[in-house]
Amino acid sequence: MIVDGTYAKMWISDGILFFVYKEIYEINRSMAKEIVSQRLQLQNENSYPIFCDLRAVTNAQKEARDYLAIEGAYMTKALALLVKDDHSMAITQLFIKTSSPAYPTRVFRDKNKALLFLQDYK
Repeated sequence: MIVDGTYAKMWISDGILFFVYKEIYEINRSMAKEIVSQRLQLQNENSYPIFCDLRAVTNAQKEARDYLAIEGAYMTKALALLVKDDHSMAITQLFIKTSSPAYPTRVFRDKNKALLFLQDYK
């Protein structure tokens, strides 16, 4: 099953939940809540490692980032974030460091490396 929501497209394949954001200038808390709700419906009470492609997102408000890191972490075994450039990499790594997620989380610029990281958490 593929969920093609307003803000992201998501599906489960080979034990990994794929999550690809659509082009968004800035994610706010309301958007974050909708995104998490759709993801949890797709997961149907099953935990998965998550591949999250952030390359089309320009920014996220602090309230949205906090929501995604805390409430949005439910049913997540591990998280691989795919970003488009070094600037996005630095910002995302700083956010991970300050939010201290309760599950393994890494940032990548290479999709294959991100998927390899998630293999151990299937």
